[in-house]
Amino acid sequence: MYQGKVLTNNNKEPSSLNMNIPDTFSDIDPISQSDGPEPACAITYTPEFVEAHDYLRAVLKADERSERAFDLTTICLKFNPANYTCWHFRRRCLVALCTPTDGDAQATIDVERIDNDLEFADKLGGSNPKNYQLWYHRRALLELRFKGDEKIQVAQKELSYVDKILDDDNKNYHAWSHRQWIIRTINQPQLWSAEIEYSHSKILLDPRNNSAWNQRWFATHEGEIATNSGMKLGKLAFQKAEEEANYAVCGAQVDPFNESPWRYLIGVLMEQYRWAQREGGVDDKDRTNGLLREYVAKIKEMNKAWDSPADDLPAGPCVSLMSALVDLLETIGDKTSLEEAKNMMGELVVEDPVRRKYWNKRKSTVLVLLGEVSD
Repeated sequence: MYQGKVLTNNNKEPSSLNMNIPDTFSDIDPISQSDGPEPACAITYTPEFVEAHDYLRAVLKADERSERAFDLTTICLKFNPANYTCWHFRRRCLVALCTPTDGDAQATIDVERIDNDLEFADKLGGSNPKNYQLWYHRRALLELRFKGDEKIQVAQKELSYVDKILDDDNKNYHAWSHRQWIIRTINQPQLWSAEIEYSHSKILLDPRNNSAWNQRWFATHEGEIATNSGMKLGKLAFQKAEEEANYAVCGAQVDPFNESPWRYLIGVLMEQYRWAQREGGVDDKDRTNGLLREYVAKIKEMNKAWDSPADDLPAGPCVSLMSALVDLLETIGDKTSLEEAKNMMGELVVEDPVRRKYWNKRKSTVLVLLGEVSD
């Protein structure tokens, strides 16, 4: 195992590394890539790429977790930031380099080294923020940092980093997932409440951003579990559900053609309804049924106002509004509501031709229900 000079120090950014690989690894024989005797489609690499990876294969075979091996991963990752094996080996080197030579001593967390590596990952990810390996590497490093006393401060700093990524692409799935992982891992009330406000700010910037609406759902639901000491209720508290339903209606009023707030509204209301049918008593069922009828009335009022739409909105029936209304009417399930739903589905067959088969199928289902419902 190599015990020689250190090629970088912890204060030096890995991205500024300049290494003469053959000289540094003069005691190791490089291993060439094996493509077989007759490769079907051989890839032409640059000489520098070949040299770095030939030595990386040799280091991997020897399982040498040293400073020079760590530095070699820096070079290889600059060539290919999506190299999962190289990222994995880099983390193993980091752990080894943070472990004291005394076998009885506990491994320490080298905060400065980890923070430098987070910065290195940031620079590599600048041109490709949807590189899965980079996001996983950040998570693995943060798992180490979250073990310290400053985990909330570390989390807030990482959330700021994610916000920077979302400013460039507000629908980056990797960034949103990473954000959820941070908040769920730290699981502190102030982060949950702050995330509701954060998702609101993103919705204001782009009301059609489904990712932001999904984040609000995540923050309200899992945040409620966190504030109830881990007790999973299976739904939002009734008062909170009313607040979220009103929020969705306000979003729909801004742009009725935006499907996002309508789906959010239906999600909140249907969650209450299903829980009441499954676990609630008579009072819960009556209260939930009243909630559904309340929002049916609100949507009908919006639909009436649609006779004179704003100048910046298109004329004609609003399919998203009609679709939400149909869902609620069918859920209420009495004969009057089902008749309304059936008639509106007939309109949607015409107004929403892309899904006409879907609406015809829904209509046939309602006809069956009407045959089962008494006056």
